Amino acid sequence: MSKPKTYILLCLVTLTSVLLILYPYRKRIKQKIKALIGYTYQGGTGSCPDCPLLFTDNVATHEKALKNEGILPQETFKGIERLLSEGKLVKLKSNELYVVRKAKFSRPYLLPKGKDFINALAVKYANQCKAEKIQYIPFTISSVTRSLESVEGLKKGNGNAIKNSAHLKGKTFDISYRAFNKNKKQTKAFIKVLSILRKENSCFVKYEQNGCLHITVI
Repeated sequence: MSKPKTYILLCLVTLTSVLLILYPYRKRIKQKIKALIGYTYQGGTGSCPDCPLLFTDNVATHEKALKNEGILPQETFKGIERLLSEGKLVKLKSNELYVVRKAKFSRPYLLPKGKDFINALAVKYANQCKAEKIQYIPFTISSVTRSLESVEGLKKGNGNAIKNSAHLKGKTFDISYRAFNKNKKQTKAFIKVLSILRKENSCFVKYEQNGCLHITVI
């Protein structure tokens, strides 16, 4: 056999061996690749069963968590970036547990306790999926901390946007329930875990018909 043919055969054998080794881990690898390339769900078709009844914390309720804690509202994103550089805020990044969607009107920064809450939520949701023997589907964070300037811009096209937005204080973020798409079992598992955390007074949650769960960490 010629050297080129031997080389090609060796490459094929090696590639086949690698694929066979990685095959059992294909789902986990797929999730990590999506996170690394900045994969985001565009829109989504999922619904949020029972959410209008479970998550009823209104604007006034969310404000209770912001009176004595949170950053001062920043005029522009430059102020928010400064708080990040000073260590007062931390950055959220997409990973195998959740996706951070790129947003025009917010920046993916929260107070450290906000990020800790999200990580705890992800772990509890993963455990719930494991207990129910269903595939883990990462949840999608669609909006985080806003500036006064971005809130004004958002108000022009979003009926839920208000001047005194909780998103100005660094403890509030939105999770898109539509991003779960047709994965109803995963949606219900996520809702169950979030509802438990709310009952434990870890957060306030408001259901929004535009596809989001508006969450403020307590």
